[in-house]
Amino acid sequence: MSRFVGDQNTVGFLFESGAYANTTGTTLQWPGMVQSHEADENTNVIEVRYANTGNRNVGQFVDGPLDYDGTLSFYPQDWKMLAFALGSNVDAGSPSPYTHTISEVNSASGNAFTSGTLNPFVSFSIYDAKKGPATGENFVRTIQGCVIDSLNISAKEGEPINMEIAYMAQSGTFSSGAITAITDPGTRPYLWQDVQLHLPSGTVIAELKDFDWGLKQNLERRHYLNGSRVASVPIPTNRDYEMSATIDATSERTKILYNQYFLGGSTFNAMLAISASAGSREIFIVMSGCKMVDMSSPSEADSASPQEQKLTIKPQTCSATINDDIQLYNPW
Repeated sequence: MSRFVGDQNTVGFLFESGAYANTTGTTLQWPGMVQSHEADENTNVIEVRYANTGNRNVGQFVDGPLDYDGTLSFYPQDWKMLAFALGSNVDAGSPSPYTHTISEVNSASGNAFTSGTLNPFVSFSIYDAKKGPATGENFVRTIQGCVIDSLNISAKEGEPINMEIAYMAQSGTFSSGAITAITDPGTRPYLWQDVQLHLPSGTVIAELKDFDWGLKQNLERRHYLNGSRVASVPIPTNRDYEMSATIDATSERTKILYNQYFLGGSTFNAMLAISASAGSREIFIVMSGCKMVDMSSPSEADSASPQEQKLTIKPQTCSATINDDIQLYNPW
């Protein structure tokens, strides 16, 4: 017997194509510098009580519907997961750099990689392995049909940028056999120093302290009466965006942020630019039709502390353009 220890964990993802929840190939893809992954596998056991048992106990345990959910947190070195969240990516360009244009997918849009009925959204498989001292003593799970339900990109002063996704999946498999190798690209993670918030577009907020940009798909799960315990293809419903940002208050910005955008209700465009290397390793998230729905500006008694303001912005639409040295964000 041996303990599973964290430094031996392997977490990656696999592309899917063909039918929904069908893994493509065996090359394990690097998601980023993984900090944690938790797969929530629920068998939904049904406790059946009925007459004639002669006691107060459960009469029978019945296996219920299989539900798979999970969360993955990592320091991003690329932005492939954003493509899975928004739904559409176009790869272009030649080395130094390649360009990836990521945009929203709506209900009537087809999936270029996964065919079939019920409009499957772009999906992937998560591979999670804990290593033992010998083959046959490993704990390897592959969660298939993962569709991103929510995605958050956040950063604080002096820290790496963090990305967290929550996904809904269809099925899972287990193995105790050999663990698939994964290749570390070796690039540094994106950091707080790479970030600039343009609010509105063209005006950089130089006093940005932290931010959290989020997308929600509001997925719904269906367990149809179709002879199977697993769920059908997750259904994306209303898509919601929200970005919060904390800034040090200045006389230069407070009037326009408060009077024009918050109280005045003017819509505006904004951009989150994250650049590790200008022109060759960067992302530009463009937010259009934004409304500032909240602006807090507390007055603190400590006169030596800069006064903070927290902004909450809801974009109407979002898209992203990325430049980096990765040729393909798509499976092919």
